[in-house]
Amino acid sequence: MSTMVDASASFTFARPNRILGHKCSPKYSHFLKCSCTFERKPIRSHSSIEGTLAEIERSRVIACLRAQSGEEAMKAAQAALSGGISVLEITMTTPDVFEVLHGLVQQHPETILGVGTVLNVMDAKNAIEAGAKFLMSPATVKGILDYVRRSEVLYIPGAMTPTEVLNAYEDGARIVKIL
Repeated sequence: MSTMVDASASFTFARPNRILGHKCSPKYSHFLKCSCTFERKPIRSHSSIEGTLAEIERSRVIACLRAQSGEEAMKAAQAALSGGISVLEITMTTPDVFEVLHGLVQQHPETILGVGTVLNVMDAKNAIEAGAKFLMSPATVKGILDYVRRSEVLYIPGAMTPTEVLNAYEDGARIVKIL
């Protein structure tokens, strides 16, 4: 299991129990105990990166999809999105990952869709062209960090040690994946 942390701090995201606009009692976590019919509205932001970060924090989970085929990936993604997942990562190990991503972006434009296990700039470029709103790597790939600075796409490098987290932050990462 991985944990997402704000790279500028030594703690995980603060997770308020209330969703903006949600009228249920603050003592209940909406996704754990609330049975109301509150409908989540997509977050709009002046910055795609800020909107992506806000939705990751709000949803508290990034579902990771690995599949043996593009068709299997599309079916699994549709099921996850129908079940309420709002942030979905499709790994590079999935065949036809960019075609799957492009199809999902066309069908679900408000969903935060990204690509994981991105190891080089060419894959980052292809993922962005397919519509990825975030990229994830198992380590900090400086070439990808430099490339995404020119885009409105969030890059989430992986780290295992405090030194790796600090290095990612110093290189410009906004958030890291703790492995």
